[in-house]
Amino acid sequence: MKRKKGDLLLSWQKKPVGIYLGDYSYYSFKDSIVCFYGQAYSRKKAFKALFYTENGLRGAHLRGAHLAGANLIDAHLRGVHLRDADLREADLTFANLRETDLTFADLREADLTNIKYDENTVWPEGFKPPERW
Repeated sequence: MKRKKGDLLLSWQKKPVGIYLGDYSYYSFKDSIVCFYGQAYSRKKAFKALFYTENGLRGAHLRGAHLAGANLIDAHLRGVHLRDADLREADLTFANLRETDLTFADLREADLTNIKYDENTVWPEGFKPPERW
């Protein structure tokens, strides 16, 4: 079976180790934190992955990202643009949301326990964040 760009690469133990980028190159998860989310719709798309380095996703533009139900426990999301993102039921426990743009984000039933944020965090209009930790 021929690999396509975006295919997940698995070890012999069936553990995710990277993503095929085409032309015999790949992105290794070695130095990344990987969280998987979503439902299986077909064998080719068994799950979705969000991966980030230990330095987080600072400055990343994830406008409109579908992260409903995602496991983002202790995620370093400082300075990430999550405008219009779907974060319903996402677990953001201990996540760093300092300087994060959450304008129009859907945070219904998201777990915001012990999140870190500052005066530069932009919340959806009318949203009341939990007490600062």
